[in-house]
Amino acid sequence: MIQTALTLLRKDLRLFARDRTALFFLLVLPIGLGAVMGTAMGGGMMGGGSKSRKIAIAIEDLDRTPRSQDLVEAVSGVSALRVEVMSDVRRLVADGDRAGGLVIPEGYGAALAAGDAPPDLVLYRDPAKQIASQVMVFQLSPVLFQQTAEGLGSRMMGRVTDLMDLPEASRGAITRELVGSYLRVEDIMEGVEAAAAEAAATSATLAPPVDDAGESEEEGTDIMEALPGLMGLQIEDLSPPRADGLPRSAGASHAFSAMAVMMLLFNLVAFAGTLLEERAEGTLDRLRLTPQAGRAVLLGKVMVTMLLAIVQLVLLFAFGALAFKVPVLEHLPALAAASLIWAFAASALGLLFATACRTRKQMEGLSTLVILVMSAVGGAWFPREILPEWFQTAGLVTPVAWAMDAFHGILWYGKGVLSTPDLGGVMVPLLVLGSGGAVMLAVAFRLYQRSFDSA
Repeated sequence: MIQTALTLLRKDLRLFARDRTALFFLLVLPIGLGAVMGTAMGGGMMGGGSKSRKIAIAIEDLDRTPRSQDLVEAVSGVSALRVEVMSDVRRLVADGDRAGGLVIPEGYGAALAAGDAPPDLVLYRDPAKQIASQVMVFQLSPVLFQQTAEGLGSRMMGRVTDLMDLPEASRGAITRELVGSYLRVEDIMEGVEAAAAEAAATSATLAPPVDDAGESEEEGTDIMEALPGLMGLQIEDLSPPRADGLPRSAGASHAFSAMAVMMLLFNLVAFAGTLLEERAEGTLDRLRLTPQAGRAVLLGKVMVTMLLAIVQLVLLFAFGALAFKVPVLEHLPALAAASLIWAFAASALGLLFATACRTRKQMEGLSTLVILVMSAVGGAWFPREILPEWFQTAGLVTPVAWAMDAFHGILWYGKGVLSTPDLGGVMVPLLVLGSGGAVMLAVAFRLYQRSFDSA
């Protein structure tokens, strides 16, 4: 019995070794995807590591004084940030072109020069880019503390008088007294810092556990939320409004955009592969005998793949609107245009795979690797802003990145096809997808004529 089992084992191994597609999925695909994922998440080949990714932040300097320029230079010196000085940063953030934008108001430098608390800086953030937003606030906090330390005490005490609702006539004198007290307390705290740390360590060791973790966490969160305000930083999250008044969900918008892009590619490539099956079964030879068949066979494939793509997109977005409140009806014209153009581009890519490969198995192995890699670098798996800069640039070579920009721009940012005075449009991604689809379809027709029509 054992000898028979060993004989069958050798037989199965020989058959498996002849199946190139099976070998590809076993040996090549995991290594390829592992390399892509490792690079995307910041790793490097041979343990070398990659350059740390930077968060792009736009700065608008309305003050234009030496003190405001010092602040710009200080922020530019933060290694985790890539600073660009430009105007109209609010619109840049609202369009999704930048994760955040810092505005330095007029009077900032004059207030610091006079020793007064400067007017608050404003940081516009994109809620859809949560990781980048958190990194920005974390990196800006020490810079702002150093730049505005002169007015920190007066700002804090001024806010205290505002909260106490003191009479305007007495606020100046009370603020000066409070500032003096603040400075004296600051000096005292420097002397007792070590003792306080020792007492805290002793208390943590000896004190019994207290079941108030939720309350402590809430208090800590309040302090962290209040800290930027104490340093003169107002944070405004630019969450796009909805016509029905419901809050938007960036996660749901990204998820359904990703499904509309990635799953459509898999399904259309699989259907386009029927062209290879028809050739293997002889059906294609019989079709070519019909009058004026020629390229009409491939044109028919284009039409039916586009029809299937539109049906899938309609069902997907209808489910998203009903179950997850994705704002589909609110942006139906733009979403319909993006869906139609993406269906055309995805159909062209599927037919390109079908006409470029010799067998169905070869097409399945190649298309799976290409689609998964394009989805990773194009932003269908995770937001592109968390990827290394060169990875983001590489993603623009893929149709997935442009399709994600179009769908996510419509569903989250509320963009239309054309730009408006307040918001950009998705015309550029749609033009890139449409022209790319036309090129891929032209290549597919050429390959079909060479490998199928002349066979």
